[in-house]
Amino acid sequence: MGRRQLYTSEHIDIHLEPDGWLHADWKGYQSVDMVKSGCEEILRHLAEQRLSKVLNDNTNVTGIWVGASYWVASNWFPRLREAGLRHFAWVQSPSRLSQISAITTVEHATPGSAVFFDDVSSAARWLREACQP
Repeated sequence: MGRRQLYTSEHIDIHLEPDGWLHADWKGYQSVDMVKSGCEEILRHLAEQRLSKVLNDNTNVTGIWVGASYWVASNWFPRLREAGLRHFAWVQSPSRLSQISAITTVEHATPGSAVFFDDVSSAARWLREACQP
């Protein structure tokens, strides 16, 4: 079975990968509202598909979205865990401002909420090998 598109918008695409995780591909500049709506879509699909792994890909994200960091850390991550999330691989954007937003989020989150990677292949390898269901 190949990857299956579950959701698409101007700012995020969400796929179900054949290896059994959600791949969230964020695109472009992200406002606070865009971050929140994209996060809610990830949560909805994680719960519907009964998955425990997310590859959160910020490779194509530009700019700062630090305004959403505390919400992601304190509101969304706990709800993801309640829905079954166990492994969250976060691929950093090449944009320094986006990196600051992601780092700020993880600093406010429960330790171990996310693991950062520089590229999708490393994140996928970690999800595949280190995190057997």
